Amino acid sequence: MLLTELFNVSTKPINEGGNVFDGKTTDIKLENIKPTINTFFAEMQQVFPNKAAIFQESDQYFSPLGSTYKKETSGDIDLGIDSPMILDQDMSDQSIAEWGVDPKAVAATFEKLKGRARTATPEQLRMKAFLLNLVLFINANAPVAYCDEKKVTYGQIFFCYPQFDEQGQNLGVGVQIDWDIGNLEWLKFAYHSSGYPKGSNVKGLHRTQLMLSAFQVAGLSFVHLSGVKDKQTGEMLATNPKEALEVLSERLGFQVTRADTEDYYKLHNLLKSNMSPDQYNALLNIYLKILDSTRCDIPDDLQDEWRARQGQIGLTGKFLPDTSKLKAG
Repeated sequence: MLLTELFNVSTKPINEGGNVFDGKTTDIKLENIKPTINTFFAEMQQVFPNKAAIFQESDQYFSPLGSTYKKETSGDIDLGIDSPMILDQDMSDQSIAEWGVDPKAVAATFEKLKGRARTATPEQLRMKAFLLNLVLFINANAPVAYCDEKKVTYGQIFFCYPQFDEQGQNLGVGVQIDWDIGNLEWLKFAYHSSGYPKGSNVKGLHRTQLMLSAFQVAGLSFVHLSGVKDKQTGEMLATNPKEALEVLSERLGFQVTRADTEDYYKLHNLLKSNMSPDQYNALLNIYLKILDSTRCDIPDDLQDEWRARQGQIGLTGKFLPDTSKLKAG
């Protein structure tokens, strides 16, 4: 079934923001997340009978990430899974074939990717080659699920899927479902989202991007799917939360605990209170530039800083929501 038949809308994708299905998906209410996931998993069991065991209602394999199940509404559904649950350690032809995908097609795609690759590892390229072929298989065989075929990464694929209520009724609107594939412990850390007070405009991405900005100030690259690298050498320095925060603490000169990083407000207060003026200024410049290219609002406690820096660092406000106070001037 074509995406246009599901929702009677254009299939033109967008290039900015977290949502890759322009006009075809909307926020999902908390009570509709579980029945939607369960229906989605039932379809995946049908499409992938050899892998049916990993599509279960519990989070034994696919684990909810970010704000899923934590807010009255969520913009999408993020599901994290350990890489070995997708392909074995060697990414063998046998493990690829278990998904119904032709290993020869994956090998051919890998060769094409390798010719254009700059920094990706062979393992990352093979996983991306597999996922590119996997989404083609899904779109050719799934009764309802539809994958974006252009935005596949070495650890992410994006679905458009109908929302269902607790009675099993198709609600006639879609939701974006993301598979995030990597080290599940790291994924839960990287995509963690707290429940914020009602009326706060802060979301999970605000916390994650602030943490990413802090790593940048410390000369580190935060890789969402795998760990932390040294920006200059490219060396992987940490692949789990404990190691990553130890490196960050050493570089910044003060302790940053996992509890500090789980909430935007706590993390911002810690950084503001302990960073030198130069460090904090650099942090805000990096952070506000990231948010300016993201389809989100600016946290209430930084909107004055956004106004003050708008001209200095070229903030456009292009992707601010219509409800943002910054749009009022």
